[in-house]
Amino acid sequence: MPSKWYCDVRGKKVGPISPSELLEMIRSGDVTATTMVRKNDSRWFRADSVGGLFEAAFRDQSDAWGGSGEDEFDY
Repeated sequence: MPSKWYCDVRGKKVGPISPSELLEMIRSGDVTATTMVRKNDSRWFRADSVGGLFEAAFRDQSDAWGGSGEDEFDY
């Protein structure tokens, strides 16, 4: 089952969203390093604590996920 992400964007809870939607929100600036996020039913944490998240968002998009595209980043 694919992971679902949730974000607190300027006080508004957004989600569930897919990992690729989360990356797009980073690219657009809606999600920043200090944005609070959570994966599935986990606790809330800062987006910059998710290993590889921002790197994945700004890699060449044709190579950003390499494969299924799910869970290329860890927290």
